[in-house]
Amino acid sequence: MNYWIKHCEPPRSRSEGMRWDVFISYRSLDRIWAIALYDMLKQCGYQVFLDQFVLVTGQGLASQLGKNLDRSASGVLLWSKSTDDSNWVENEMDTMIARKNSTAGTEVPFFFVVASLDGKPPPGLLAGQLYLDFSEYSEGPGGADLVRLTSGLQGVPIGEDAVIRIVSYDQAVNEEPAKLRAMATAKRFEKIFERVTSDELAYTTSATLPGLAVEILIRGAVQPEEHERAIEAAKLALERFPNSLRLKQLQGLALRRSGRLDDALYELTLLHEEGHRDTETLGILAAVWADKWAQLKKSGDTSGARDALERSRNLYREGFAKVPTDTYTGINAASKSALLGEIDVAIVLADQVLAELKAARDKRGGEPSPDYWQRVTEPEALLIKGEWERSLELYHDARIAHQHEKGSIQSTAIQVKRLLGTLEVPDDIKKKLVAEFDLVS
Repeated sequence: MNYWIKHCEPPRSRSEGMRWDVFISYRSLDRIWAIALYDMLKQCGYQVFLDQFVLVTGQGLASQLGKNLDRSASGVLLWSKSTDDSNWVENEMDTMIARKNSTAGTEVPFFFVVASLDGKPPPGLLAGQLYLDFSEYSEGPGGADLVRLTSGLQGVPIGEDAVIRIVSYDQAVNEEPAKLRAMATAKRFEKIFERVTSDELAYTTSATLPGLAVEILIRGAVQPEEHERAIEAAKLALERFPNSLRLKQLQGLALRRSGRLDDALYELTLLHEEGHRDTETLGILAAVWADKWAQLKKSGDTSGARDALERSRNLYREGFAKVPTDTYTGINAASKSALLGEIDVAIVLADQVLAELKAARDKRGGEPSPDYWQRVTEPEALLIKGEWERSLELYHDARIAHQHEKGSIQSTAIQVKRLLGTLEVPDDIKKKLVAEFDLVS
């Protein structure tokens, strides 16, 4: 269990006025990776500031970095092609460089590390600045470079003996995500569960791979026993990593997907009350309130149902306002507005989402997103706007490309059914969507 921790450099003693050992700066599209880094550093004993309000281009630094970077002993700047924004990077880099220069020679000098998630170095990188390539770790940090990162945060060189010891382990960890996805495609979900419960180092030294495995189980779960398997996997992983934010989020998601709404509401509200107001937590909690709306509506509690739906919409809208690039919270804010009868608001939000999706697609050279939820966001926005045929086409493409994600497709089917009950959709399109998702009345 201590395989990684014994090689990672522990944090320095914080001087008076210092609240954080490390400040993580990231953009919304990289938030899952940032949460994985947060979990790992917490496991290594660091007090971590995770910028859950994500900086907006050209501003942002004054409120976030001004108050918290000055109270941080070190920083990590995450960079990837998906956040290719030179103005933001230059601002972030300049601020961290200034903090480093102003503290040089003091009792607690500030050090920072640039971590690339896809191998592309950011513009303006200074000679001598520690830059690490995590492109082989798409699910979260690990390997010798994680050890180098913690050493860089403390301004000390990494021990070469540590690097030698974890090289072979690196290879095993790097191969595991592909194996998990292959198991999912082949519907070998019981094998994925076995990986989570195994005593292999890849699953006992970091919450990253258990988190990925649990997420895959959730995405593939349709039957009650499959939901229970995902819940049990999350529970077992949390016993090993009780402070993992990502695993707690996934636990709430698994409970919600299984229909255990009150349990999900408790776990996610607890996270929210503890200060985790990132878009991931907000989005999952908002989804629970949407399910509570459906439950109360079915029971005949019209007033309580509307209150729950409005609460869901407001949480989604809060997330989208904080992070305008987060299309997941954006499209759900739009859909819940439509369900509330506020179609004009829904269309405005849908247009904002479509603009973000186009910008992201342009960066990929026009290629569709590899992520299921990104794929189904565009047709949902088009459905709200009344572009029926194109919406139907894109829904079909996403379902075929991700047909092994039965649980996720089922969630989309529920959302489509709800919207069809509200939007003025032509009968022929309704019939095709009903057939596409095998909807029942």
